[in-house]
Amino acid sequence: MPQQMAIGDFVFGLGSGFPYETLSRKTSGGWSNMDIIASKPFSQNTGQDLETLRLAGKTQWGAGMDKLDALRAMANARTPYVMVDGIGRVWGQWKMMSVQEEQRRVIDDGTATLIEWTLELEEFVNA
Repeated sequence: MPQQMAIGDFVFGLGSGFPYETLSRKTSGGWSNMDIIASKPFSQNTGQDLETLRLAGKTQWGAGMDKLDALRAMANARTPYVMVDGIGRVWGQWKMMSVQEEQRRVIDDGTATLIEWTLELEEFVNA
């Protein structure tokens, strides 16, 4: 099945019915500045921060709500997961930091006909 990304057993993509629309990745250079009186700050490399990822998308109806429940269950397991993209690159292990959803157009039985969601991940390094 074609996929955009998989984290653990969870697959993002059109084939799974749960694609993401945006992926934001942040990598730091590891630089910090120390203020100095009467001079420009002193720059020093103190080591890189952990990378962060943010996936965001939209889904519909109860099937989308079920997928978000599955992501929450993974987050509640409090374990890192291996992430692999659609071309087979292994991105390493990642922690689920938050799952956020905003339900819109909710019908009488509580089902949202449109759900905007965001998943925030942080690199897991245990060296």
